[in-house]
Amino acid sequence: MADPLPPSPSPMPDATATASAAPAPRRTGSDEAIPMLTEIVQVPRYVPEELPRTLEEVDWSGLAERVRENVTERLSRRSEALLDAALRDSLQTVVDRAAESLAADLRESVMRAVRDLVARAVNEEITRVHAEIARRPRA
Repeated sequence: MADPLPPSPSPMPDATATASAAPAPRRTGSDEAIPMLTEIVQVPRYVPEELPRTLEEVDWSGLAERVRENVTERLSRRSEALLDAALRDSLQTVVDRAAESLAADLRESVMRAVRDLVARAVNEEITRVHAEIARRPRA
């Protein structure tokens, strides 16, 4: 059977122009940071005049491919900004943790170095004083 739908690369009209999207369900808690696919990509709808008359006339694999391409295209347009924001947040968390860990390690290293220097200085001074006392003539 012939495909009753137009063969154009984007046979489906823009969803924002032809169909009103259903409101996304309300989410609470940690789910708020994760957008739903329907919030990112509006799945386009066919105009009633473009629909086949019967289910037997539908090219299901062609329809699935066109919807997949359309959703992929729309998602890829938005994904860069969404990924950048998500990566920036994740990276900031990782950088903050690394900075805290590095600061703690540096504090520990500096304190260890100061203790070693003080211990060495005390040891050298005690050795010097001991040598000086030992060189004195006994009375």
